[in-house]
Amino acid sequence: MTIDRRDVMKLGTALTLRSMIPSVGLTATTNDAFEQQFADVLARLRAQFETLGLEEVAAQSIVTGESYNGGLRHDFDQGAVPQGAFTIQPLARVEDVSEQDRPDVLPLFHEVGCHPPASFSKADQTRMLLQILTDGFGLDPARLAFVSVPASEDMRPVLDKLGLPYAEKVLLRDQQEAFEARDGSGYFFPHPEREDFFVTMGVYYRIGDADEPVPASYPTSANWTEIGEIVISGETAPTGISIGAERLTYAVTGTYPTWEQRLDPLFQQVASDLAGGPQPAGIDAFK
Repeated sequence: MTIDRRDVMKLGTALTLRSMIPSVGLTATTNDAFEQQFADVLARLRAQFETLGLEEVAAQSIVTGESYNGGLRHDFDQGAVPQGAFTIQPLARVEDVSEQDRPDVLPLFHEVGCHPPASFSKADQTRMLLQILTDGFGLDPARLAFVSVPASEDMRPVLDKLGLPYAEKVLLRDQQEAFEARDGSGYFFPHPEREDFFVTMGVYYRIGDADEPVPASYPTSANWTEIGEIVISGETAPTGISIGAERLTYAVTGTYPTWEQRLDPLFQQVASDLAGGPQPAGIDAFK
């Protein structure tokens, strides 16, 4: 059975979803080597943002109390990150249970959302992100690529000046198709059941050995993993850039935990944030 991304998210309850997908076994093991590397990446991200003058704000609970996504937080709250600040937000997406065989999908992951100072232009924030990835973490610029829509044309001179030619490094999706998909890398809807959106450019890194300057199509092959997002326009989006912390660790180290190795950390995160309250319905989908 093929489960449409938006349809799964709109179910809102893991009990319905659970009847559509196989259950996964629980495990008490974790990938300790990866988790140590992940902790190092978080420490380095914090240091780099703080060097740039940005202040860290506390993450929100992974439990939202809403019916959407089974009561689990699916994205960091755009409005909760003040200007000149960043946050490291733990997240879980019920829809990902159906994609757990992908090597870069985890039940618990962390999104680093950054709202640059008012003095930062789009060019400034793009330079900042690429500086963090290449100078800060040593990623190869030749392996970087972007996925967006024609509405990102304003980014052409920015990327050209950075030595990542827009014409060669950006895969452009069909605008209407991307808008209807609501899945980022073109158009992102902070709450997919509502109509507010903003235009984004997905930042991808080539993990595989294929000699591709840009992904051949979207969704991308396993040769590529999305490690960040740049907000191009949209009044609903106060944040400027985001980085997937586990994906960045994957790009830096070439290692990643299995789905099962991140299940216990998810359950522990939920239990910690619940503080004795009722469990969100969505957590059952991960059991």
